[in-house]
Amino acid sequence: MNVFGALLSLAGAILFLTALAMTLRANATTAIPFWHSPVTTPVGSVAMRSLGVGFLVFGAALLIADVGWWPVVIVLVIPGATLLAIALHNRRIALRERGA
Repeated sequence: MNVFGALLSLAGAILFLTALAMTLRANATTAIPFWHSPVTTPVGSVAMRSLGVGFLVFGAALLIADVGWWPVVIVLVIPGATLLAIALHNRRIALRERGA
């Protein structure tokens, strides 16, 4: 279960972050709101994000039995990294609009 849980968590993180990258690329000139859908939602990004979160959480749950509570950190860090990426994207957009 250890290897399966780790691979499942890794696949979930990759899917989740790939969906974020697709969304950031599709909204290169517009800010992305934190609490509702962006202006442009790429086809498949919602499904990838949902599947990624499911894999991430399920893989972490499988790892908890063998590793302890450390996999919970993974479940918290990946979405935290996406919030940071969105904040940096929105800041870049705001600086670009202010300078133009």
